[in-house]
Amino acid sequence: MTKFLEQFDMFMRAHEAFRAGRNAEGLSATLFLLGNGIVRPNARELYELWESSVYGGCGSEELFLTMLDLGMVPQILREAKAGSFYVLTEFVDAVGRLDKDTQYEVLKAV
Repeated sequence: MTKFLEQFDMFMRAHEAFRAGRNAEGLSATLFLLGNGIVRPNARELYELWESSVYGGCGSEELFLTMLDLGMVPQILREAKAGSFYVLTEFVDAVGRLDKDTQYEVLKAV
């Protein structure tokens, strides 16, 4: 199997792990892909992984904070505002739980 296919398979396994409630396993695969992978998830794909973790019963706070650190949360909100896709209310709630300064920076960027 080529490296690309192996990493794409890892990406799909991350989705499955998050949906099954195994956040640590899903996060490990996701962070590997972000750091070393040929297959590097973009903002929407990371959001979809986070969404899988919500469907798995517990939204991954670590994945949300990773998206925040990478500056992807404003991008996700902009795309949702433009109607490209819908975000879960849990995502908006996660933004609401951020400290006020961070909330301001995120919303200003949207």
